[in-house]
Amino acid sequence: MNLIFDLDGTLIDASDRLYQLFQDIVYESHLTKEEYWKQKRDKVNHKMLLERCFPTIDFESFNNQWMNLIEDIHYLNLDVNYADTISVLESLTEANRLVLLTARQSKDRLYQELDRLRILRFFETILVTEGKRDKEELLREAINDG
Repeated sequence: MNLIFDLDGTLIDASDRLYQLFQDIVYESHLTKEEYWKQKRDKVNHKMLLERCFPTIDFESFNNQWMNLIEDIHYLNLDVNYADTISVLESLTEANRLVLLTARQSKDRLYQELDRLRILRFFETILVTEGKRDKEELLREAINDG
């Protein structure tokens, strides 16, 4: 059986990366990590957060910086596995084919990160949107191709 996994927030904890990048771009922010993630859990996107709390910050400029830096190696190094990620993947690979489906932009940086986190070996297929299409479209193409 094929099991398809998302990466960020499912297999790895990217919360430090996302919070730190927000803080670095919005240097006047004094939000704690808990306050930032409460907003995110409440479905407040970055545009809304900036409008509410930092109205002088231009969203387009923020978003361009975000997209340019989100996969910078400095920030990716903040990502960590969840405590049970490796043990769960090990047990699931015994009877399943594991597929990773992620909306990352850079395949190279993704593979470096998966290797650093010691989880690359578990996936028979890795599907990366590379900013060119959404996950649903990429998955549909992969199913039709094979």
